[in-house]
Amino acid sequence: MMRALGSPFPPTPPPHPAQIRRPTDRFTPTPSPPSSPASRWDRHRRHRERSELELFLDLVPTRMRGELARHSEIGDLIEVVMDLGRKPIARFPSGDWCVSHHPVEAHDLGHAIDKVGDFSDDNRSGIDHSLHRISAIRNRKLQIIGLTCRVGRAVSGSAEMIRDLIEGGGSILVIGHPGVGKTTLIREIARILADECMKRVVIIDTSNEIGGDGDVPHSGIGRARRMQVQNVNMQHDVMIEAVENHMPETIIIDEIGTELEALAASTIAQRGVQLVGTAHGMTIENIIKNPSLQILVGGIESVTLGDEEARKRKVQKTILERKGPSTFTCAVEMISRTECRVHHRLDATVDAILAGKSPLFEVRQIDATDDHSLTPTIAPQRHSTMESAINIDEDNKCESEPDVDDTEYDSRLNKDWSICRSVIKRKSPLCVYTYKIVEADLLQVAKVMGLEDVIDATDDIGMADAILASSLELKQNPWIRSVAKFHHLPVFVIKSNTMAQLVKAVRVILGMESFGSSSSSSLNRFATDVEIEDDAPQRKPSLEEIDALEVRVLFSVSF
Repeated sequence: MMRALGSPFPPTPPPHPAQIRRPTDRFTPTPSPPSSPASRWDRHRRHRERSELELFLDLVPTRMRGELARHSEIGDLIEVVMDLGRKPIARFPSGDWCVSHHPVEAHDLGHAIDKVGDFSDDNRSGIDHSLHRISAIRNRKLQIIGLTCRVGRAVSGSAEMIRDLIEGGGSILVIGHPGVGKTTLIREIARILADECMKRVVIIDTSNEIGGDGDVPHSGIGRARRMQVQNVNMQHDVMIEAVENHMPETIIIDEIGTELEALAASTIAQRGVQLVGTAHGMTIENIIKNPSLQILVGGIESVTLGDEEARKRKVQKTILERKGPSTFTCAVEMISRTECRVHHRLDATVDAILAGKSPLFEVRQIDATDDHSLTPTIAPQRHSTMESAINIDEDNKCESEPDVDDTEYDSRLNKDWSICRSVIKRKSPLCVYTYKIVEADLLQVAKVMGLEDVIDATDDIGMADAILASSLELKQNPWIRSVAKFHHLPVFVIKSNTMAQLVKAVRVILGMESFGSSSSSSLNRFATDVEIEDDAPQRKPSLEEIDALEVRVLFSVSF
């Protein structure tokens, strides 16, 4: 409408275009600001943790619940201990804290017992849809006079420090003292194998610690299936039943503690099923000394050697040796929740311990953030992380086999190897760690070449400057590359343990002979495209040197 001239009313604002609303819009929710999947998952995880923590706090009597909930470290609560006639204690990473100065009474224990399910034969129970574990202490009349209420959490990222072992497909044995985080670790391993590796995973959950209490397993195990055990003494039967009936690719077992369970684990491993299990003990040596668990590491037997063999090995005539193959491929010793020792070859570790030598292992650490999300980091070591592999073939050809496919690898390799090649000018000898190559042969070659003061062999990889291995052993044991990469050591590979190969290896290790003539342009390419051309050796070993080497070795063997 047109407003009359001089009208006191203000002009009518122009109408906004009408919004067309379809009938289906009635069922469409109001749009919300976009959020990333990571933030939504983080909010969901925090909400789930708060809900599970509230379920746990309901166990605590009302008169002491408020003080506990207001504690500054309530998010890191480990467990609450309530004993009849004593003050309740809450345990945190920083230490124990007295929840109340009033002793626990019988009705306080009754309040907590009413909140949980029935206790099993091992005096354990839990809360439905949670990972909390409630353990009871009984008197002679089987009356409950004490409770240990442990908080259970599904910690995302707790298995990142051993992800390479998980994805490798080998069987993993997790060792550690109670409360170090073994169950939390294998719960995350089960989720990774089921959800990310898409494997058929079956969990043997004897005490309902991995999958939680109740018939519906906790979401922390992902798509993995869970088999409950009716009686603690039937765990080994359920392990065999899982293999026979449910066709798993991986079986997760918590707390292998009896000889029958160890035998069942060995049987499962022989059927080609990947095993992930835990056992109580500080180190692998504790497992070896445990008669019930010895079969997990292959078993131990006493062997009597002949005089010549004992003299050759420089040992007593009666020694201990591994009886058979280990049930598990590798082992993880949990030092703390953020640090572990990794034994890539459990059988080699057991052999070294029985021989009185220090086993070869790798120390790994992770950094824990405030929200229980764990990020892996490299443990501080003597060197930074790098690996190089140099092949020495029959025709005196050399080529580089790096595994890291980035442009920085080759520049670091060229720089660090130039430093290593100048080692012949230094005062201390270059130490070489030989894997499945007789040290005496290497030292004999160095002596004939007049380099016995320049190069030496060592059993300690931490003191080594280089690694020498055969190509066959390197293919069968890829963990050698991982260890070399971790200790920043070059790996020299020979095809056969012959005198000519060892002479070539010594010359290349000491920098007396170049292992390639790569141009600067080739070093700027990816490692998978790098092809180091052969350089003609400055001087081939003479026939007299080779004959002298063979004669000396034959003389030493006959002697």
